[in-house]
Amino acid sequence: MNRNYITSIEGNETVLVQYVAAVLAGTCRARATYPFPYRLSGCPDCLNTPLIGYFLRQEPFELARVEEFFNQLRRLDKRGFNGIYYSFDQWVKATIEEPYFTKQPEPNARQLVRRPDADPAGLNPEHVRFMCFLAVCHRKYGPSWSYITAQEYFDMATALGSDEPAKLKLFGSGRLPPALTVCEAETVRCVANDAFATIRITMRQATEAGYRRALEFVNALLQADFPRSYGISFISPEKHYLPVRGLPKKGVHAFFAGAARYESLHPLLVEYATRAMRPDEWYLDLPDEQCALPGTFAVLALGWVSEAYFGLLRQYLQTVDEEHQSIHQKYTPAFVEKFGITEDSLPVFIGFVLSVQQHEPSRVVAEAFAARRPLELLLACRREFGSYLPEAADATDDAEGLATYLWQNVLHTIFGPEKTRLKLSKSASDDLRPLYTELFATA
Repeated sequence: MNRNYITSIEGNETVLVQYVAAVLAGTCRARATYPFPYRLSGCPDCLNTPLIGYFLRQEPFELARVEEFFNQLRRLDKRGFNGIYYSFDQWVKATIEEPYFTKQPEPNARQLVRRPDADPAGLNPEHVRFMCFLAVCHRKYGPSWSYITAQEYFDMATALGSDEPAKLKLFGSGRLPPALTVCEAETVRCVANDAFATIRITMRQATEAGYRRALEFVNALLQADFPRSYGISFISPEKHYLPVRGLPKKGVHAFFAGAARYESLHPLLVEYATRAMRPDEWYLDLPDEQCALPGTFAVLALGWVSEAYFGLLRQYLQTVDEEHQSIHQKYTPAFVEKFGITEDSLPVFIGFVLSVQQHEPSRVVAEAFAARRPLELLLACRREFGSYLPEAADATDDAEGLATYLWQNVLHTIFGPEKTRLKLSKSASDDLRPLYTELFATA
């Protein structure tokens, strides 16, 4: 394999000039294999770190040109934004953070405080504006936790006397047309800010027409260059929530639960959920202990009103990050109580159990399985349990061991700990005892 990459600036300036021109012209390409170097006819392959470092050294620093270079690289790099942001962040650290700020450690976070001896008069204001541009990009294209870096950049800009964060907070980046960021209708007003990843929906009257216009507004945003992790605030003279104990009574919950009451709006809700569900993205205005994948409340609301959306529920449960999100397990007992255990509902129930690391047991769930037909369905599930597992499970070194572990999680969620299962099996009626014996068998 060719590893003759350009890895440093020094001695490669002549070639890097050609790479810069090719990136801006859109004629540069990236190799498909790690470490995904850029390639240009007649030149050695080039890693992005020296290319970005070289480009940012050039004077004069022309903001429009730098932003265009950044956007072209984001489209070119095989990893997109995630492949290039580190080098740009290092530039911010060397150019703005270290010369002008000092770190003040806090118990749970890092705080940057402006140095009293650092005079921002000598700082290029275009550098600060580009830092704010990077902050917006972190919110738009980075993983959900990138909002921390974005806020840090905004705070530094404000501390240096820049009004750029204040303008971004009021008007957004300006890169989305006003028709996408503001909606004024008779019963509803919607405003979106891509720089701070916020969507504000204010209902003057809670009507079907108002919900429709708001959903159309949000769906149009998700087709545009809007952050994939965001917050939705909802103000309305009346609010509706799903009758599920433990789900947070927040605006985003009320908005989608209210919209789901209208059957004619279900296609818009399905469209929203399908666009919104992306791994590693989150609603940003929920506390950490109640974090939720975008689309959560739309999917749960649809799943509550009709069995027709069980497939969407399963799609959602396969997308959820089981290591970080568990809020949806509050829905499981209510779901079982409403729909019971049937051929259609059992796969959804199993999806809920497998979508968290350790699902809580529930009396409602245990009672739902205390009959012959649900136990027979569960036994059929065990015999074909591999079809319920995520595709990634087949690629693990110990797929069989993982399946056994997950099956034990299913049993624990339904029947409780092993000693409880033993008592249940012994006390069961003669017609149910063989089913329990096979379900609880370790082999």
